[in-house]
Amino acid sequence: MALTHSFFFGVLYLSFTVLNILADGECDPSTCPGPLQYYKDLKCKPIYKTPDSCCPYKFDCDHLKLRSKEKCIVNDHEYAKGDSLKDEDANPCDISCTCDETLGVAQFSCAAVDCPEDGYINETCYARQNAADCCGGEIVCPENPEDRPTCEVDGKIYKDGEYFKPSSEPNKNCYCGPGYTGQNIEPFCKTNAYECGAELHHAYEIYNDCVPTYYSSQSPQNDCSVAYRCQNDKDEVIKRLKTPEDPEMDVTCKFGNLIMNYGDELNQATGYSSVCVKCVCEVGPVPTCQRLPDSECDVTVHPPFDE
Repeated sequence: MALTHSFFFGVLYLSFTVLNILADGECDPSTCPGPLQYYKDLKCKPIYKTPDSCCPYKFDCDHLKLRSKEKCIVNDHEYAKGDSLKDEDANPCDISCTCDETLGVAQFSCAAVDCPEDGYINETCYARQNAADCCGGEIVCPENPEDRPTCEVDGKIYKDGEYFKPSSEPNKNCYCGPGYTGQNIEPFCKTNAYECGAELHHAYEIYNDCVPTYYSSQSPQNDCSVAYRCQNDKDEVIKRLKTPEDPEMDVTCKFGNLIMNYGDELNQATGYSSVCVKCVCEVGPVPTCQRLPDSECDVTVHPPFDE
């Protein structure tokens, strides 16, 4: 069963208060509310209540309003329709990417990648991965499991072919391999051109103020979204039930052509992308949309959709 409004907003207010208390010196920015990874991906600027606040209460994403739907933009680089994605803006699996058009909005389309080692490899074999390549390379089958090379990183042991992210350079993606000596350089490590690729793969959604959505097990603060919710004619804003204790927040969120104030929600089950998805305006201008746990909402129970 979904949380009641009074309980939910009581928790929301309490969470906001706790975050402000922790901002005095103990706040962990990764615990701040809102779809923070998405904001980072789009290079939105955080805005704080006070100079010493740990958590932004909203973001400035106005630069997105100036973008033309006739151009593809990745990492502040502009592409005309028909242009190919430059290597400096691409991650290893971005192959044959061309600025195209999706429902009237310029957006990159890339070739589908089918890595041969994605199928089953027996328990004694593994794929040796090069950080600069999309797919794993050589299939290695050591006679003795103890012969498999290892790497020690941040006090943890990784086996040859296993992925790791060094704490000293969290912007790099790395794979253990023979010859690794602690230097996070190619072929073991590579800095990706982007983290989630919203600009590259979801320009249509950005232009139309669709909202990234997350699984219940994900962290909107740190994870990439799994899907997007775009407005349909059944969507409505559920106004926050205010109480005298509620904080007055200068925060608004935009969803399609709907405007939400701080604490407002979107109604659920208006389409397949909104079944069991709770969307709340907490750190504007993008609502935080996350699927409710199965214990609170059954995705198989919803009204028939026309879309």
